[in-house]
Amino acid sequence: MSGRSQMGQLSETKLGLIRRLIERAPDVVVRNLLLTLAADGPHDDSLTRVQQLLEIETGDRNARNTAFAPIAPLCAAPGPCSGPWFPARTLTLIWKTLKQEAPRDVEAARAQLDVWRGGTAAADAMDLLCAKTARGIRTTGGPFEQVAIAADEGSGRDVLAGCLEIAPLTRFALGQLPDWLGRMDGEKAAKLRLTYRDVSAVAEDAGPRFFEMLAAHLTEPWLILRVIAAVMDHPNEAYAAGSELSSFGDRVLADVDRRLAEVATFRATSGRQAAHDVAQTLHLATVEITEVEQSFHLSPEGAWGRRVAKQHRVLAETIETLLRTVDRSVAGALPLHTVRLGPRTLKGVPQLAHDPDRDQVERAATLLSFVSELRSSAAAGGFAASRAKVLESVENRLDSYVEDVLADIHANDGVDTDRARAFLEIAAELCGLARDEKAAQIVRRRAAAA
Repeated sequence: MSGRSQMGQLSETKLGLIRRLIERAPDVVVRNLLLTLAADGPHDDSLTRVQQLLEIETGDRNARNTAFAPIAPLCAAPGPCSGPWFPARTLTLIWKTLKQEAPRDVEAARAQLDVWRGGTAAADAMDLLCAKTARGIRTTGGPFEQVAIAADEGSGRDVLAGCLEIAPLTRFALGQLPDWLGRMDGEKAAKLRLTYRDVSAVAEDAGPRFFEMLAAHLTEPWLILRVIAAVMDHPNEAYAAGSELSSFGDRVLADVDRRLAEVATFRATSGRQAAHDVAQTLHLATVEITEVEQSFHLSPEGAWGRRVAKQHRVLAETIETLLRTVDRSVAGALPLHTVRLGPRTLKGVPQLAHDPDRDQVERAATLLSFVSELRSSAAAGGFAASRAKVLESVENRLDSYVEDVLADIHANDGVDTDRARAFLEIAAELCGLARDEKAAQIVRRRAAAA
C-alpha cells in the first residue's frame, strides 16, 4: 500500500514544473485539460493535485479575462478583417505585473467578480485595473515595461494604452452591443451616439479604436458596420468613405475580394470538402456585400459603389462559369452512347460496356455538392435562376438515365447487371446531391428490386 501511495504523489519540484507549464499554456488547452480531468475522476493524489492547479489557473484566467474583457480579443493573432492586435502573452504579462504591483486592487476586483451580477462595483474595480495598466504602459522603464515591449510586437504600446483608457466605455458598450446589432430604434440610437460622444472626448483617435474593440468581440466582424452606420445615421458613402471610420468599410470590401479570389480557384477536381468550404466562403462574401449595401447609401460613381458593382459582376461570372460545367460533368459520370431509332431519330442510352470512371464520378459529385450548398447565397448573389435551371437539367438527366438502366436490366438482353447496378448507385448518389437523400433512397430501392 505504501508503494502505491508513493506513486500517487508528486514531488514539489515536479509540481512546480507542471505549474509553470500550465501557466504558459493557452486558455483553450487549460480549459480542455480541466474538463477532461473533471469528467474522468476521481483520481489518485498526483492527478488530483494537477486538477487543483488547473482549477486555480482557470479561476485566475477567468478573473483576468473578465477584468480586461474590452481588450482580451485583441491579444491574439490578427485575422483578415482585424484591426489592432497584440501578442497573446500581453494579457498574461499585464496580469502578472498587476498581481506584483497592485495585489490589493487585483484581490478587490476578484472579490467583486465572485459576487458580480452586473452591478457597478465590480465594473469600477475592473476599470481601475485597466486605468493602472494604461498609466503603467505610458511610463517608460517602469514595472509595465515588459508589457509595453510585448505590445510593440503588435500594434504598439500607445495603441494598447489608448484601448485601456476607453475600457470603461467599451465595457458598457459590450453590454449594449446585442441591442445595437438588432433592430435599431430611437432610444437605442441615442444611447449609442451618447456613448460614442463620450468615447470621442477621451482622445482624438478614440472613436475608431472604440469600434475596433467592439468588432474584435464579434464572430462576424463586418457587423460593426451596422453600429457605425447607426452612429452616422446611415450616411451616403462619400461621407463615410471620407471619415475617420472609412477603414472599416475598406477592410470589409477587401475581405470580399479575398473571398472571391478563393472561390475563383475552385475546380471540379478540388474535391467535395473544398466544395463545402468554397460554398461557405461564397456565402460569407454575399453576406458582407449585403452588409455594406444596407449600411451605407452607395453611389454608382462612388469608390465603394463601383467596387461593390464589380464584386457583384465577378461573383456572377465566376458562378455562371462553374454552373455551365455541371451538366457536362454529370454526363461524364453517367455516359451515354447514341443509337438511331429511325431515319431522323437519335437517342442517348446508357453506356454500360465499361466500368464507371471514378474520377469523372468524383468531379460530378464535387460540382453538385457545390451547387447544392449555393442555396444560401443564390438569391443574394443574383444567380438563383441559373442555379435552378442547372439543377432542373441535371435532375431530368438523372431521371431519364435511371429509367433507361432499369429498363435494360428488366430486358435481360446481355447487360452486365452488376455494372448496371454500380451505375445506378452513382445515379442515386448524384440524385441525393441534386435533390435530397430521399430521392437517392428511392433510386436504391428500385435498383434492389430490379
